[in-house]
Amino acid sequence: MRLAEKYVFSSSTVAKIDSDAIRDNGPEYGFELMRKAAKFSFEILKNKKPASIIVFCGSGNNAGDGYLLATFAIESGLKANVMIIDPNDNLKGDAKRAKESFLNAGGKTETWSSELELTCDWIVDAIFGIGINRDLDNLHQKAIQSINESKSKVLSIDIPSGLCGNTGKIFGEAVSADITTTYVGKKSGLYLDSGPNYAGTIHFSDLNIDECFYSDAQPQIQIVSDKDKSDVLTRRNQASHKGDHGHVLLIGGNKGMEGAIRIASEASLRSGSGLVSVLSTKNSCQIINQFRPEVMCHDASKQESISSLIDKADIIGIGPGLGTDDWAVNLYNHALESEKHLVVDADALNILSSDPIKRGNWTLTPHPGEAARLLSSSVSEIQEDRLSAIAELTKKYSANVLLKGKFSLIKDSVNDIPCMITSGNPGMATAGMGDLLTGVISSLLGQYGTENSGKIISIGAHIHSKSGDLASLDGERGLIASDLLPYIRQLVNS
Repeated sequence: MRLAEKYVFSSSTVAKIDSDAIRDNGPEYGFELMRKAAKFSFEILKNKKPASIIVFCGSGNNAGDGYLLATFAIESGLKANVMIIDPNDNLKGDAKRAKESFLNAGGKTETWSSELELTCDWIVDAIFGIGINRDLDNLHQKAIQSINESKSKVLSIDIPSGLCGNTGKIFGEAVSADITTTYVGKKSGLYLDSGPNYAGTIHFSDLNIDECFYSDAQPQIQIVSDKDKSDVLTRRNQASHKGDHGHVLLIGGNKGMEGAIRIASEASLRSGSGLVSVLSTKNSCQIINQFRPEVMCHDASKQESISSLIDKADIIGIGPGLGTDDWAVNLYNHALESEKHLVVDADALNILSSDPIKRGNWTLTPHPGEAARLLSSSVSEIQEDRLSAIAELTKKYSANVLLKGKFSLIKDSVNDIPCMITSGNPGMATAGMGDLLTGVISSLLGQYGTENSGKIISIGAHIHSKSGDLASLDGERGLIASDLLPYIRQLVNS
């Protein structure tokens, strides 16, 4: 995997990579990159088989990509019109040259007005690039509103216009794209705050810029890949036995929430744990013993069982269906007193938020609501700056942290750069998915140890999300957590 594929950068870092490459390769290289970018976008668009397109062009280099895309469209026999918002666009350099290429190919421009009806299969957004850092004027906001209100599909070039390339903040109004084609480097604004809601499906090309221009660049986020998984999940020793593959203890399943601990325990088994024990209620044990006899289930009302099971376990996962009553707090305190690595989720996080401590040897897996409680903050504040939120959680609790959501983030106390999961889908927004993830992560930590826990957690989250994508091939609506189990087993073996 090339460096540009593996990392996410700030807009300024991407701009520097681009300018350094042009400086070292000569001025013609800038136009060559613009042509490559436009060609890449056009090929993505052509696969959608549009009969007609309208390209909205602004007044910067982003417009140059748009004009060249429209040129390729005309040359391929596609009906392509260019819409400009400001008739005094004052294009310069490569962007001006791109517009001239479009006009020489027989293309014509039209000035947008609110009276115009946008009738085409696809709209291409080439209004603003990553350089914008201010609220849009009224004219551009209205033009973007007209794009969003049209019935056409939308492809944004590099980044949806109106979206901050660094933070994902919206500058008054932003294009809501179905597809974003982005180049040179993956911009953090596509993955943070409002970015995921506006970018649609992201397609990336580094335009074959030499690796040397990336080697000194400082990334903001590292993307977890299948290669990371294969580096860790190596072939098992043929003479191994169940004791070699980790003993996971899962704690939870309070009255009325027995399904949560069952899902977590089965996820641990399907992820490859040699032994899985559950500490729960008597009723929960009866249910699990009936439907998943491979799990060793113990009644937590027997106090002597608690210490014995904790001593035997390699990893403890606590939280799925735990509740916050006295029964739950008692089990939470026993787990906290142990020296074992803890994976803390759900109600265990809610108990923690009421009495925050630094522990060190643990992993916290909050969704934005739980993260807000852990930081005495609000969900909107967490979502507006997820990078700062995960850094603060890691520091405040001296923990590995997995901050769930679209493009989940993982950070440990050792590495400055957080990891990110790019798979997953909205169908996974359903009960039990977090319990499943707790089981997967606990299992992998039990099998492969905690020495490089940040990477293990990232791989677990990657497997969980990819399983969700595979399970969603039959449709996102109606997807349930247990649908992922066969795919988890498939992915830990591939």
